[in-house]
Amino acid sequence: MRLLIAVVALLMVGCSSGGYVDMQPVNPKGWSEPVSIFYENGDMESLRDISVALRYNSSFQDDTLSVVLHTSLPDARQFRERITLQLKREYSSAAVTSSESVPYRDDCQLSQSGIYIFTITPSRAVTGVEAVGIGIR
Repeated sequence: MRLLIAVVALLMVGCSSGGYVDMQPVNPKGWSEPVSIFYENGDMESLRDISVALRYNSSFQDDTLSVVLHTSLPDARQFRERITLQLKREYSSAAVTSSESVPYRDDCQLSQSGIYIFTITPSRAVTGVEAVGIGIR
C-alpha cells in the first residue's frame, strides 16, 4: 500500500506544469482585509501568465468581484490597480465550494530577481469567499 501511495505521489509531481499557486484563507463571513502573496522570482527571462485565484462557497452570489491588486517589486517600485474579476460560476449541484482562476496578465516578464508581493484587497466586504491567491504559470 505504501508503495502505491509513493508511486501516485511521484506521478503527480512528475505531471505538474511547474506553475505556482499560493492561496491564503480569508474570513468567509466577511472578507475585507488585504491578503498578501509572496513570490520569489529567479527566472527573469520567461514569459508568464498571472491569474487571481479564488475559492468561494454558496454564500457568494456575485458574477464579478472588484479588487485592488497592489504589486510590490523587488526594487521597491509599486503598482496599484483596481480590477474586476469576471467569474464563470459554473454550476455543480454537488459542490460545496468552487474554485476559479481568473486571468490577470498574459505573457508578462518578471524582470527582477527577488520577492514580488501581490496584495489583494476587495473593494467592499464580501461574504462567501474562503481563500484568495495568485497563480503564475
